[in-house]
Amino acid sequence: MTPLTFRRIRQIATSTGGLIVVVVIVWLDVATGVWQDLVILSGLAAGLVTFVLTVLVLGRIVDRNSARRWAPINRLAITEFLHAIVDDEASEIALGEFVPRTLDLSAALAEGPAADGGHTEAHLGALEHLREQVVTERRALSDALSRWTAFLASSGDNEDILRHIANIALQLDLVRDAALEFERQGSEANYDALRTAVETCNRFSAQLIDELRKRLVLTDEHRAGSLS
Repeated sequence: MTPLTFRRIRQIATSTGGLIVVVVIVWLDVATGVWQDLVILSGLAAGLVTFVLTVLVLGRIVDRNSARRWAPINRLAITEFLHAIVDDEASEIALGEFVPRTLDLSAALAEGPAADGGHTEAHLGALEHLREQVVTERRALSDALSRWTAFLASSGDNEDILRHIANIALQLDLVRDAALEFERQGSEANYDALRTAVETCNRFSAQLIDELRKRLVLTDEHRAGSLS
């Protein structure tokens, strides 16, 4: 179950529970004399009903209208994040085709560490290329975050996107550290740590693309609603 699905289920459960409380209070008020005998509890009950209706009805309406109003800018922000992590040559963002850029251990590193723990020229070149790729990918994410974090944090339910991006940035740091450690000592354990870090980073990127794809669909629905 994705965090977005869990949040929607929780919202539905909360709404249902709140409506049940309101129905029970109204029924007691109409069918019995409890609230007439207990004036203080009657006032508290009225306040609870007002609060629940405000949260469930007015809050939802405001959130929906806000999502529709900011949908075009939300789409721009999401598209920019996609450009930061997808292969622009292989992807067609306008058509919904997203191919993530992946970190590459290259053929030289794919064979694993040397028996003596040293490095060939091919190893060193591949490690340098990997570190340069990490720096490039992290800079692209940081640039997009610096422009859009404040807006996304204040304009909708975008916490999952920001959390995914932060996880990728942290994982890129781990890839860089693992590459440096493997370069210092080309042991089997360091190689396994580097390969695991790279695979995890690529998996995080794929997960972020899936989240952005779903959010694009939702944003387009909000845009269509605002235009109708």
